[in-house]
Amino acid sequence: MNYLRKLVFTTLLIVSGLVNFAQEIKEEIFHHAPILSKEKVFIRNILLTGNKLTKKYIVFRELQFIEGESYSLADVLNRLQTSQQNLMNTSLFIDVKVNFTNWQNDSIDIQTDVKERWYYIVLPYFKPIDRNWNIWIKDYALSMDRVNYGVKFLGKNITGRNDRLNIWALNGYTKKLAFNYYNPFADNKLRHGFGFDFSYAQNKEVNFDTKENVQKFYKSETKYLKKQLYAGLIYSYRRGSVERHFFRVGLHKESIDDTISLLNPNYFSAGKLQVVYPELRYTYQNYNLNYIPYPTKGELVELELTKRGFSKDMNLLQLYLKAGKYFKLPKNIYVGSVAEMHLRLPFDQPFFNQSMLGYNDSYLRGMEYYVVDGVAGGFIRNTIGKQVLKFDFKTGLPFKNYETIPFRFYVKAYADAGIVYNKANIANNFLNNKLMYTGGIGLDILSIYDIVIRFEYSFNNLRQHGLFIHKTDVKN
Repeated sequence: MNYLRKLVFTTLLIVSGLVNFAQEIKEEIFHHAPILSKEKVFIRNILLTGNKLTKKYIVFRELQFIEGESYSLADVLNRLQTSQQNLMNTSLFIDVKVNFTNWQNDSIDIQTDVKERWYYIVLPYFKPIDRNWNIWIKDYALSMDRVNYGVKFLGKNITGRNDRLNIWALNGYTKKLAFNYYNPFADNKLRHGFGFDFSYAQNKEVNFDTKENVQKFYKSETKYLKKQLYAGLIYSYRRGSVERHFFRVGLHKESIDDTISLLNPNYFSAGKLQVVYPELRYTYQNYNLNYIPYPTKGELVELELTKRGFSKDMNLLQLYLKAGKYFKLPKNIYVGSVAEMHLRLPFDQPFFNQSMLGYNDSYLRGMEYYVVDGVAGGFIRNTIGKQVLKFDFKTGLPFKNYETIPFRFYVKAYADAGIVYNKANIANNFLNNKLMYTGGIGLDILSIYDIVIRFEYSFNNLRQHGLFIHKTDVKN
């Protein structure tokens, strides 16, 4: 059985590589067809309909056309696709159509139709705090003690410039107050952005250690065991369509009860009960994808460099790299590979700085029940999928933009592999410093507001298997 899983994993990797290569050749031939490259057309006007709040220049910034310019037919076709892709990836619209119209002799108009989202939403908040629903169900039997609830205000595009203001007031497992504002286009040239963040949180339960690659928690009924305060600023720069630069500077204050320090003296360095430290972070993003929440074509690169603290109490230099490639094939099939790499220096880090695999979106499908802490490591996820069904559900709502809700269904097969290095606490954690690999099949459901629900039946190299459910939605 072990040999069979390895064979399936290797076969998937080879097939993915061959299909990707074939698709690259096909696209190269099409884009260089002589008749499409030689014939040129003149862009007379760029027309826009459907925008009520969004500023016209915010939409035009994402278009790849300039009035009064001429383009080859091949270039026009490519720019139409890229323009629609850019607009959908702003998360401002539920639907976008970019086409040419009014073709007369050798000139055309570009017609852009958009359907705006609801930009102001006040919602009740209810979410389990565990890393995924399987942990909440299996280990805690849907316990309401492990749920955050409250109210969140999501304000997106509040001035029509794709800016956002979020306010969170949470209770339950975590008591938290947070607000942030970000304006990506604060100048006339629509390149520079700024924002700020503030949050305060406190918990009566703390993940104080990891044993057998499972998080260990300690809970108090009478007092708060951990408090967190953060305030920070952000500056961004975006010159073209897909490349973005972010610079963040912030100040953290973290404190724990002495009980946590007794349980794990290395939670903070040298048994500290409190650390106050600055954090500097630079992020580069190049997301040239047809649809960021669920890409089926394009490539992505993300690089992040973080400096946390400058003293012996907190001293971390972290490098994060993510790269991926997706190919859209005939008959609604796609192939994709995404890899991540993490490096933290120096290697002697407190437990607080060691969370790596199994947290947030960094996990192997089939290893959801485990976490792997460390200071260096990475993984690769490979997927081949096919859209098998799509339909628009009629809502009956008296709103033109919400008369229908789209649903898209993809079946998929996947194979993942990863490894995490850690020089500390190895005796208590059997997955560190070892190759992990998984595979499986799944069903993904896409709907309005970037909601993606994933049903995945996975196998891992520990000879374990099971059904896992993940949900992602719009990130404000």
